[in-house]
Amino acid sequence: MVRTSRAVWGWGVAVVATCVTAATIILVLGRGSASSWEATGGLALVVAVYLAVGRRALVAPAGSAITRWATALLIAAGVVGTWFDPAAAIDQAVLYPLLWILSSRNGTAVIRSAVLAIGIALATGLGTGDWISASLDALMAFAFTVAMGLWITRIQRYGIERDRLLTELRAAQAEVAALERHAGITEERARVAREIHDTIAQSLTGLVMTAQRARSMAARTPDSLGPTLTLIENLATEALTEARALVASYTPVSVSGGLTATLVTLADRFSAETGVSVQVSGDAPDVDREAEVVLLRCAQEALANVRKHARARDVRISLYATDDGAGLTVTDDGVGIGTQAGNGYGLAGMAERVRLAGGTLEVGPGATGGTTVRVGLPRRTDAEVVS
Repeated sequence: MVRTSRAVWGWGVAVVATCVTAATIILVLGRGSASSWEATGGLALVVAVYLAVGRRALVAPAGSAITRWATALLIAAGVVGTWFDPAAAIDQAVLYPLLWILSSRNGTAVIRSAVLAIGIALATGLGTGDWISASLDALMAFAFTVAMGLWITRIQRYGIERDRLLTELRAAQAEVAALERHAGITEERARVAREIHDTIAQSLTGLVMTAQRARSMAARTPDSLGPTLTLIENLATEALTEARALVASYTPVSVSGGLTATLVTLADRFSAETGVSVQVSGDAPDVDREAEVVLLRCAQEALANVRKHARARDVRISLYATDDGAGLTVTDDGVGIGTQAGNGYGLAGMAERVRLAGGTLEVGPGATGGTTVRVGLPRRTDAEVVS
């Protein structure tokens, strides 16, 4: 059993309070007779033994020498006190629990309780001469003590086992969370690597090869470098655009000022970098923070696709909330989705992000041309938000 300093203090209060209260009652009822003072002396002996060795035994390891000495002296004090006067047998109220808490096993506690019961019965029988009553009283006290001790010990073991399982469960949850974070980081790194390979790396490769060709042409026909230099410029511009799009899609986001305000800031920055007009409308005031982040990331990815593929002049971002959740629509007037819808990793990442949030994603041609991206997220319950 776990024994803290607070528990030791509580046991001290229990022993002293029980013995002092019992002694006071005995002295009052006995009108200060010699036998009442003898009973008080027996109770005082129990208190003295507890203060001398019992407190130290409570904080010592179970089964140690001091716990064995403490239990022997407590039993002896209880028997001697009862021999002084049978009224001192009331000290059993604290002696039996102390014997159980100082025992390392149930069998040891039962044996020690039996020794105390036999000693109390003998002391009471010698003091009163009524051996039958003394035996029955001791037997009932012993039986009650064993029943209560076994019951409480079982509850204690159940509590300890429950705490152990709870600790293991928390450790397992922490490990799973760490693995999920690691897997997410690894997957995101792989996605970034694929994005760089399929966009910037390809453009840079073409740029290097064209530059090598230009150097060879410069040695032979310098006058024909014009188209080649134009091609180099276009390749460099394309690589720069792809790099900016990739950086924009991974820019840290914050929705502390509200989702609509954050989208407006994102739209203004995008317009300043590309010259494309971006208009933001609507609001979703009751969306939880996780859904706001998902919608914002989808808007970023949709604008990144506009930057890379659409050749659009105008983009409209519409935010809305319904009874079932919230949604986001990004529409451009560009060349349309074409064949890159299934080839880009950006849309795949967006779809995975929306799926994990329990939502839906639709990407297709707009009503008047261009491309429309629709994201719908369900409204989560309070329990889901807390978890």
